[in-house]
Amino acid sequence: MNELRVGILALATIASVIFMSLKVTTNQSGFGDYITYRTIIRDASGIFPKTSLKVAGINAGRIKTIELVENAAYLTIEILSRVTVTKGSVLSIKSVGFLGDKYLEIIIGPGNERLEENGFIPAQEGGGVEDLMKDASQVLKDVRVIVSNIKETMAPEGREPPLRKILNDVKLMAANAREASDSLHKVIVGNEKRLEKMVKNFEEVSERLAYHVNNNNKESAMSDIKEILANAKEMTSDMKELMDHVKKGRGTVGKLIVEDEIADEVQHTLASVQKIVGKVDAIRTELGLFTGANTVYGAETNLGLRIFPSPERFYEVGITTSEFGPEKEKHTTTTINGVSNTEVRTVKDKNSFNFNVQLGRKIQNWVFRGGLIESSGGLGFDYERSDWGSKFSLDVYDYRDDIGINLRFGTEVQLWNVFYGKVAVEDMIEDSRSATISAGLKFSDEDLKGLLGFFL
Repeated sequence: MNELRVGILALATIASVIFMSLKVTTNQSGFGDYITYRTIIRDASGIFPKTSLKVAGINAGRIKTIELVENAAYLTIEILSRVTVTKGSVLSIKSVGFLGDKYLEIIIGPGNERLEENGFIPAQEGGGVEDLMKDASQVLKDVRVIVSNIKETMAPEGREPPLRKILNDVKLMAANAREASDSLHKVIVGNEKRLEKMVKNFEEVSERLAYHVNNNNKESAMSDIKEILANAKEMTSDMKELMDHVKKGRGTVGKLIVEDEIADEVQHTLASVQKIVGKVDAIRTELGLFTGANTVYGAETNLGLRIFPSPERFYEVGITTSEFGPEKEKHTTTTINGVSNTEVRTVKDKNSFNFNVQLGRKIQNWVFRGGLIESSGGLGFDYERSDWGSKFSLDVYDYRDDIGINLRFGTEVQLWNVFYGKVAVEDMIEDSRSATISAGLKFSDEDLKGLLGFFL
């Protein structure tokens, strides 16, 4: 009785996980009824079916379909019915972060009159990483103007440097001070008595000054002044050396002032980074997990990952596990009284693991694959019909001396959303043919984002 309860609880748990996965991947915006609307955009790069749609920054729907109509993308979107989309609302394409993950944002218009079902929502295009790159280019131009002004101020070409002009002005001030001293001497002559009285008054002050002017006294002000002047001289020497390096274009600041090519190189670097980010964002993935049973080999599980660097090319890696592997002959030799007897038995490996590593090419509805198929070299051909939700496959692999190649034909059908069913026939041209029936889940990038976002 306990085993029956445990089994019922396990089945209920698995059913709950599958139900939640299907509900989440059907629409990542939550549960409820949805209303369909339409829109047209000129550039649909970076958005795909199931891309999320937000209102006030919160998921409220998704893209249902994307179709090419003349020279624009025709989008059908779904929005939660509890969100009131009024007439005058507009749709905007926005980006998340530097990598440019895109989503749609609906800005609700004024008024309370609701837009009818299948109504048209105009789109506002622009913004995101592309505009940021354009702004960065404009900033670089402004930086070049500022650098040019600094260069003109500190080291003007064909004219006297401003610092030298300042030094000449200081010399002129010294000459003026000398003339003032001569005038003061003329004033002193004839006023000796008055000056003598002033000198007596300043004798005490002079004694104090003498104490601080004494170089031998370590606590005198002169010692402090000498130390300050030494530090100032060292700073002046360092500043002069730094200015020489800047004028000659040495170091980062010098290159920015002297070499105009630095700004161009930075702009080219930003353009290269934008291209790399665009290529990374274009990579799509598809994850599939199927489990079922074969009429000969027992239980079988398949896990596969397809990576699409471009829509027409992909790489596929995966693993296949089965309860029993292929048959092998086991030879056992026994010797009794000098007579050898060899016994031949046919056995099967248990818990067999096989690996798939393939390179594929897609031409319209046809897919051609080649590489390792279940740890054996082979070729595969697929015919896909996305409008039917079906795929037909033919694999040729695993040559065996006693049987020949394994010719496997299978079909895959989308039962509902991410839930699929598969049927395959092994060794079609041989008497030892077998069949495999399995079911499982297939997730795209948008499905995985929605599923992870729901649980995390």
